[in-house]
Amino acid sequence: MSEEPYPYATLEKEGYELEAVEVANWENHGVINEPIPSDEQRYAVGEGDVVKLIFHYREPLKVKGKSYHAEHMWAVVTSTDQGFITGFLDNEPFYTKILQPGDELTFHPEHIISIWRGE
Repeated sequence: MSEEPYPYATLEKEGYELEAVEVANWENHGVINEPIPSDEQRYAVGEGDVVKLIFHYREPLKVKGKSYHAEHMWAVVTSTDQGFITGFLDNEPFYTKILQPGDELTFHPEHIISIWRGE
């Protein structure tokens, strides 16, 4: 029986990875300043929702003398299937050149730290 390939980006292969954040531990995270959506809300996202993810980089760029190994960016959900979410990057990254606005992303509901629905 063959194993399914890992569906998410990794530092080793793509040069970045997405951080999974548990609802129960968001307060201990250090850089998340507001409660993250409940698991129920994160698993209920659908096409057109805009979600915030935390990207970690293997080799971040230096900008104005500073480099950060992680940044928060928005993605637009295009489809969901059995816990896998596909979307595209809706931000211009500051600390990497490996991602560009419009790049396709695959992520899990536990990667979502915020949901924006234009409210």
